[in-house]
Amino acid sequence: MTFNRRTPGAHWRHRAPRFAQDSQTLRRLLAALRRRHPVDHPIDLATISRTVADALTLRLPLPERAWVEVTTRELRGHLQLLLSEYDGDADAPPTLALHGDAYRLLTLCDTFDVTTPPLHAYELMRALAETTRSFADLHEEHQQDERARERNQ
Repeated sequence: MTFNRRTPGAHWRHRAPRFAQDSQTLRRLLAALRRRHPVDHPIDLATISRTVADALTLRLPLPERAWVEVTTRELRGHLQLLLSEYDGDADAPPTLALHGDAYRLLTLCDTFDVTTPPLHAYELMRALAETTRSFADLHEEHQQDERARERNQ
């Protein structure tokens, strides 16, 4: 063995890991993780309701941008959790439309950054809140239907 021989991989430059940014790739990744490690995430409707109520409270003048960003992040998490619960369980046209709105809003969230005007960020947060509220209502109805079916069996 010669002394100027390198360790395999030592000459490769280090590259920082890149994370997926587009919603399509993230959706595929989440689906793969669910298949590999099925985890039952509890859905806390009280927390979702409180976050939605805070977001939908009309505020004049506009709230601080930091608050809007944090609330938007929380609403995205709630909506993604609710979507993972109902992904593929959409037979009725209104539910399909709701799914389309949710995915469109989540994709739109990816394009917003610090340069986005405050009013646009505020309106996006409110739209996320309304869609999250609709999915939470759908989830609650679904849970009540399941309980009724269990009692009848």
